[in-house]
Amino acid sequence: MRAAVWADGRFAAAEHPDPVPGPGQALVETEACGICGSDLSAVAHTADFLRASRDSGTTGFLFDPARPLVLGHEFAGRVIGYGPGGSGPEPGTGVVGLPWAVDPGGVVRTVGYSNAFPGGFGERIVVQAQALLPVPETLDLALAALTEPLAVGFGNVARSTAGPGTPAVVAGCGPVGLGAVAALLERGAGPVVASDPSALRRAAAARLGAHAVVDPAGGEDPVRRCAELAGPRPRPMVVVNCVGVPGLLDRLLHAVPRGTEILQIGGVMTEDVIRPLVGIYKDVTIRMCLTYPPREFGATLARLADGRIDPGALVTGEAGFGALEAAFDSLRRPEEHIKVLIRPGLDGVEVRGSGH
Repeated sequence: MRAAVWADGRFAAAEHPDPVPGPGQALVETEACGICGSDLSAVAHTADFLRASRDSGTTGFLFDPARPLVLGHEFAGRVIGYGPGGSGPEPGTGVVGLPWAVDPGGVVRTVGYSNAFPGGFGERIVVQAQALLPVPETLDLALAALTEPLAVGFGNVARSTAGPGTPAVVAGCGPVGLGAVAALLERGAGPVVASDPSALRRAAAARLGAHAVVDPAGGEDPVRRCAELAGPRPRPMVVVNCVGVPGLLDRLLHAVPRGTEILQIGGVMTEDVIRPLVGIYKDVTIRMCLTYPPREFGATLARLADGRIDPGALVTGEAGFGALEAAFDSLRRPEEHIKVLIRPGLDGVEVRGSGH
């Protein structure tokens, strides 16, 4: 199959062995796959990415960087068929799915972060059949690829204490952060303040309904702004940190009101330093976030299908396999894009503006 293969520190369109579905697995033809911030981190900070996986005992993100790798876990596609004992949506059905597969040794792997399970930057992928969900016909199949990143925001907010009237801050307005903004608003939290140095991403948060947006690069403090909007009496907040920048967690720890809950979603690839006693004195809860209730994946797909969230407003670019290097470069400049989808049928070496 054709794929954007990462090898020797670069991406190139090349032939890659076809994945073969094993017992209980499905073979899916890729329609579109989003580039995740985790993909950017895995490429830019490979040694730290893999060290964190080993140190935490997390096998799902371990791969051999000396061997060719096909990244991509935010996929949407069509079912081709099933391995032995596998069943699910009929072949030809448009699907999305949680990006996991079980290897012959019984170890759970993340599709795209495994040399054995190539991801959605290739023409075909293999996932566990039970991880698939059919995409309603009301939703453009390519845009359904937004389900996974938005579900991370919705799902982790669902694990928080946020509820009606809870003041909330979201730091970082990529797709995960925008999912968190939408999730907080859906739960009745407020005021909800979104913070991002990118005007493009602040505008997206405002369109979703954030009560205020701030530019931290211009010296605006989202915690202070949220407190001002919440009224004179300090109240505990829920702060969703989707930024993987060292030092920000500690700054938030110092800034938030007593009793605040901080959700740390942004993956800081290096070691970081916080001053725990500040948080202890302020009775702050820090929740490190990776997994979320699986039901939130299907619930997020439903939100996209019925129009509660417009995924087309978040997709700002599309690229083919030959343009993956350019797409990664453009996403390192957040003022240019929110989400870039990789589309197997596109040619060229440049990122195109989205037609959605």
